[in-house]
Amino acid sequence: MNILIAPDSFKDSLAAPLVCEHLRRGLQETFPAAHCQLLPLADGGEGTLETLAAVLGGEFIECTVHDPLFRLVQAHYLWLPVTATAVVEMAQASGLEKLTAAERDASQTTTLGTGELVADALTRGARHLVLTVGGSATNDAGVGLATALGYIFYDENNEPVPPIGANLARIRRIDSREVHPRLAEVSCRVVTDVTNPFHGPMGAAHVFAAQKGADTATIAHLDAGMRHFAALLHSTFNVDLQQLPGSGAGGGMGGGAACFLRAEISSAADWILDVTRVADLLQASDLLITGEGRIDAQTWQGKLLARLLALATHYQVPVMLVCGTLHNADAVLADPNVLYATSILPEPLPLADALARTPELLETQGKLLGRLLSRNWKFCGHE
Repeated sequence: MNILIAPDSFKDSLAAPLVCEHLRRGLQETFPAAHCQLLPLADGGEGTLETLAAVLGGEFIECTVHDPLFRLVQAHYLWLPVTATAVVEMAQASGLEKLTAAERDASQTTTLGTGELVADALTRGARHLVLTVGGSATNDAGVGLATALGYIFYDENNEPVPPIGANLARIRRIDSREVHPRLAEVSCRVVTDVTNPFHGPMGAAHVFAAQKGADTATIAHLDAGMRHFAALLHSTFNVDLQQLPGSGAGGGMGGGAACFLRAEISSAADWILDVTRVADLLQASDLLITGEGRIDAQTWQGKLLARLLALATHYQVPVMLVCGTLHNADAVLADPNVLYATSILPEPLPLADALARTPELLETQGKLLGRLLSRNWKFCGHE
């Protein structure tokens, strides 16, 4: 039996490559005849670089950059030398995990460090740039990134404006004369599964800024700044961001990159599944085992797992789902291509215990699946 093990990460617990390995280890203990192909997946947020490196190779390029509060930190991007492609994960330099809960304030944070990673990749000779924008701590519409690339933002007094979300409403002019000399030579793609517009009730500030430390008054101020800045970007770059799906992703990084980097915004799930050649692997498989930390109603709303299951159905490959928490199992099993869905938890556990025991619980679940599959395989006349 050819089994494709292709999970996303179990967030806050285990990266996707390790989820793959622990499932395989358990499964092959009780079903040693199984041939397991491991394919760790990611959704464009934190951990995407490590997942892609496990599949595509490449090397991590370390840089000293600024975190969301302008402190120096170490961060990296993935360099794929064969195609001269740099994959920059916004969470590396500008992510929410860089801040304590008390430090989170979307009005005061910057994407400067993400721009410094991009600038390093340009200097290295990148011809293609992929920017993943999940997990950000910012709502600066990409002005920090643009500042690192040589753009200068001026207020009504012709004074430079510090690149934070609170200052978007102050910007009156954008000077692009000193931008990085290689910027025009690079193709750029922003990958996200967020389709929110730049501003408004469903825009970056109103939907995402609260989780980045913004209160009601701050959200209103940020949204007003985004509205003002969108008009300036429209007049400067002739791009109507409010009509561009995903422009609100990453605190407006999607829209900012569309202007400052001439980036195309596309589905993170589709891009991940394409570059990892999932379709080819599925066609050579008898079974797909996949999952993530939490499977619930949002899983089926265009996210990575939903796209993967649709591909499996297309190629008539049955699916088994393994997760940390399983909600509404009846709805999951309503998909006729899903044979089985289970949580790895044997009983209710405190969250800290469940997270710490994830490797052990995945191996145990792998053993159970291996035993089930082995007996079924033999029942069908295989040795």
